[in-house]
Amino acid sequence: MKKSTFFSLLTFAVVMVFGAAYITFSVLQYNPLRKYTEVSMKVANANQVVQGTSVLLRGVKIGDVTSVDQLGDGAKINVRYNRTYKIPQDTGVKIEQLSAVGEPFVDFLPDNLDGPYLTNGTEIATSKVKNPLSIPEIFKLVAGLSSNINSKELGGIADTVWQATSGTEGSLPNLQTAGNLASQTILSRMPSIRQMLENTQSYQSDMSWLAPALRGFGQANSLFIEKDIDILKTLDQFNQKANVPDQLTQTINPYLARITPYTNKVLPNLGTIVGPLVPAAAAIEDVAPKIDVSALLSQMLNTFGNDGAANLTVTIPPKK
Repeated sequence: MKKSTFFSLLTFAVVMVFGAAYITFSVLQYNPLRKYTEVSMKVANANQVVQGTSVLLRGVKIGDVTSVDQLGDGAKINVRYNRTYKIPQDTGVKIEQLSAVGEPFVDFLPDNLDGPYLTNGTEIATSKVKNPLSIPEIFKLVAGLSSNINSKELGGIADTVWQATSGTEGSLPNLQTAGNLASQTILSRMPSIRQMLENTQSYQSDMSWLAPALRGFGQANSLFIEKDIDILKTLDQFNQKANVPDQLTQTINPYLARITPYTNKVLPNLGTIVGPLVPAAAAIEDVAPKIDVSALLSQMLNTFGNDGAANLTVTIPPKK
């Protein structure tokens, strides 16, 4: 045998070995050392579940169905999954279809991952297994829904919509124009919008101080409330010891009772007194802003010197 032929056959054999190994261990995921947990469940309807159907844990594939046994009142589904996954014994199970044409899968949906866990030979209670609606059941529900719909009321709604939209054909171009204007406005502001989003990302990346600040605010607010409660307790003790309500009742109430007759006589006459003053107040409001108070004070300071003597300026008129 020639050397070239020998090396060609050797290369072909190596490629075949590596290809078979890749398909076996990577594609088919065969692992003779992998350990499985095998459990079963009884259902009234297998819903197209067959050997090889995927078994999921919250949407993650962990195993497959090993067999489906026919029973007198239903079916028994036997599944296995990787033993590294721990599934609680009180887990719920849902059999779903990927599409309307089938493609079923078994999905474990535990509320939590706390033990005790499923072990080899465990049989999941039928009440824990939720089966999907079959196609006939779906059509039955649709038929029941359609039979409960009042055709007259539905026709009335359609007629109302037709009346509301009839004669609005001329508004469609205006709506199209408005949509184009809105689109052009947004497109013209895209640089600003992009810059705004970038700025938002910038300050959001520097938010590590927020959590400690909120914790500190909570502690300070709690301390503030505690101090307020102490103040209120102190005020309450003061009111009780000083008998403040009775003191106010004995002093202020008699005073108010004495001045009430006088105020009843005076208040009605204030209207006639204040009425003529309103125009004068309005005139003062118009004049007051025109007075430069700073200039007036400066002139007053210049009138008197540091020694308190008045500065007098005499202007001699020119001779005629």
